[in-house]
Amino acid sequence: MRCPSCGDDRCVIIEESETHQKGFGFFKGCCGYILMGPIGWMCGLCGMGEGHTVQKAYFVCQNYGRKFRA
Repeated sequence: MRCPSCGDDRCVIIEESETHQKGFGFFKGCCGYILMGPIGWMCGLCGMGEGHTVQKAYFVCQNYGRKFRA
């Protein structure tokens, strides 16, 4: 793989990952509180922690440090 900026062929592959997680569901907690009292407030925790991870691979030019995708 060659760098599109300088044409150097000394490029390495790196992989980045992003994790997106859900937090406390305020609306669920309020509805639970109205229906069930203080224990219902904990209903906002239902589904907390569910998330997904996205991984992307990039090339990095050793000459410029430019990051690009193939």
